[in-house]
Amino acid sequence: MTSGLTCTWTIADEGTARVTVTGDLEFATAGLLVRLVADRLAGDPGVREVRLDCGEIGFCDSSGLSELIKVHRAVVGTGRRLFLDNRKPALDRLFALTGTAKYLTGETADSRALHDS
Repeated sequence: MTSGLTCTWTIADEGTARVTVTGDLEFATAGLLVRLVADRLAGDPGVREVRLDCGEIGFCDSSGLSELIKVHRAVVGTGRRLFLDNRKPALDRLFALTGTAKYLTGETADSRALHDS
């Protein structure tokens, strides 16, 4: 059973959008986040960066990781920057285990460990 997923897009300041993600990124919720981001980016050419607030992500499986990769492609592919803020250790471990940390965050696992200490 899934706890669901809520994604909220707000304009934090000129040129910056914040997407708050609450719930589980998993097979049952796949597609919601990337659709929201792609649709909003298409409708707001003034957004230069997207800050994805990951602090309330409860669970992220391989489908959720795929969703984050698709969001990265949607944002970066249009010349914008993506930031994954407030990541929990479990999400960073998933990135480290799958070798996606540098791709998604620009950070290596070692640099993140230094940042957190």
